[in-house]
Amino acid sequence: MEHWQCDLNYLSRDIVADIMARLDGSTLASAACTCSDLRATARDQRLWKQLCHSTWPSTALKEAQHLLPSLPTHGFRGFYADSYPLILHGAHEDADNFPTQLPHISPLNSASFIDVYYREKCVISCVLDGIPRTSNFDQDYETTPGLMSWLLNCPFKAVLLHVSHDEDIEDRDELQSTHDEYGFVSLEQMGEPEDLCGELKEGIRLSWVLLDKKSGKAGNLSSWKPWLVKKIWATDGEYVLHFGCIIPVQESLLPHKLAKCVIVARCNIEEKQGNLRWKEISMHIEDTNGAYINGGKSLIILNQALYCSRSNNLHAVQKGFQQFERRKQEMTRKKKLKETIADWVCISIEVAILITLGYRIIPI
Repeated sequence: MEHWQCDLNYLSRDIVADIMARLDGSTLASAACTCSDLRATARDQRLWKQLCHSTWPSTALKEAQHLLPSLPTHGFRGFYADSYPLILHGAHEDADNFPTQLPHISPLNSASFIDVYYREKCVISCVLDGIPRTSNFDQDYETTPGLMSWLLNCPFKAVLLHVSHDEDIEDRDELQSTHDEYGFVSLEQMGEPEDLCGELKEGIRLSWVLLDKKSGKAGNLSSWKPWLVKKIWATDGEYVLHFGCIIPVQESLLPHKLAKCVIVARCNIEEKQGNLRWKEISMHIEDTNGAYINGGKSLIILNQALYCSRSNNLHAVQKGFQQFERRKQEMTRKKKLKETIADWVCISIEVAILITLGYRIIPI
């Protein structure tokens, strides 16, 4: 019986490239490890460019064309390898293993690629070249030292989209027309507010990839799935979704060696029609007490996020969030206990002083 042997040499390079173009990133990287022929094909930047465009449609926008092809580290292939796995929080040893001299990331050297999905369909794609200003100054912060100082010393917040309450009714149609089909979502399932929370948690996905244009390092600051969805009961149909990651930092920066990157997506749902309209998408950094961190420290933390451990395992990423929340609750419990003990000590001292003074006042 004749045995047939499959040999890649029998296939043209175009056919092999066409086959590999149908693979996802992990499979393509695994195929590259099998033999030299596949490794050479897998290094084709066009394959990784196609993967980046399909995974993050924001990388295909006109605003991104001058950012990615000229990256100093492996172009699209390096960008995909850095950005596809999520930042993993474990025992926070990363903070002790950072390079001694991390390259500095500045507002001008950074770029963000934001993509929001509903049920696997991309509904928002945007590129932020630099850190957008979060004040009402008319001057450009690139040329205004005063505004740069304001950014570094005030609470940090990078805003992609914000519609104030006053603008909500008047500018809603303008916002919709600006984003075309990206700004509008029609929910598939409707019901009670609790059901809408479940629908948003299962249906909405968000990616926020931060890129240091100078070093070429990138990282996804999002948790992909929302880790918090809640309805704002004081409003009519407003919901808030939180994404983000836990970033280990050096003790010299924050005493508890942990920071939380919080990506806030706020939307309004017309509960009868099931239409969702976005009101805010922003990102900020918090410490373990939930306080906003200023721009100077936030830029350092975001830079350290690019050198953290990563994982493709969503369960491991969620477990890291749970560890952080348990640690935060334990810290809160210890703080309350110390405050309670301090209160009792103060009360005991006051009682002792009153008793002592009472004995002195009573005549003998």
